[in-house]
Order: sequence, then structure tokens, then C-alpha cells
Amino acid sequence: MTASPTVADAAALRRQLGPTAWCVLECLRDRASDGRVAEASVRALAAELGVAKNTAHRAIATLVGAGLIEAEQRRATDGRFQAGRYVLHRHEPAPPPRPARATRRPASRVDDGQLTLLPGA
Repeated sequence: MTASPTVADAAALRRQLGPTAWCVLECLRDRASDGRVAEASVRALAAELGVAKNTAHRAIATLVGAGLIEAEQRRATDGRFQAGRYVLHRHEPAPPPRPARATRRPASRVDDGQLTLLPGA
């Protein structure tokens, strides 16, 4: 059993996700009747937060990428899409991948015949 996240953990996660994704996470948590599965459309979330549909979609993608929710798309028997369904995960999210560090190559000592305007170079 994992320990409950602390306030400092929540603050760090909030900074990592950004304000819009954090608000979407709160909206999904409020919509989850059982605390685990929330039914909501991207348009409904966008309207509730007062943001564009694409902004809400990017926030959901951020939450999926952070491992906090899992999106499920369902269809009715006639093939039409139904409202989105999101499974909220209570485990600790995986830390975001670190960006690759650029490595510097040592300056070439080979005289390639290029002229320079710098003295002593």
C-alpha cells in the first residue's frame, strides 16, 4: 500500500502539470461518483472551465502522459461515440522523462583551411 501524497507532493505535481491540467483533474475527480471512473466529454470539461476545446484536450493528454488518468472511448450499439470515460489512477505518477543533455564535442584541432578574423586563432 502506498503512502498518501503529502501537500508538498501535490504542489510539485501541480507545478509539473500546469494550472489547466490540474483543474481538469479536479473536474474529473468531482465527476467520479465512485472516486475512480468519471464520465465527461471534452466539450463539457472545456465549458465548465471556460477554455477552448483544444485546450481541454491538451490538458487531458497531459494527465494521460503523467499516468494520472486513462482515457476510454466507448461506442453505442449503433456505432456512435459516447461521452468519454476516464479512469483515475490513485498511484504515484511516473516522473516525467528528463530531456537529453546536449554533449559538447571538443573543438577540432585539424586545420581545415578556414580563414579567421580573430587574432591568435
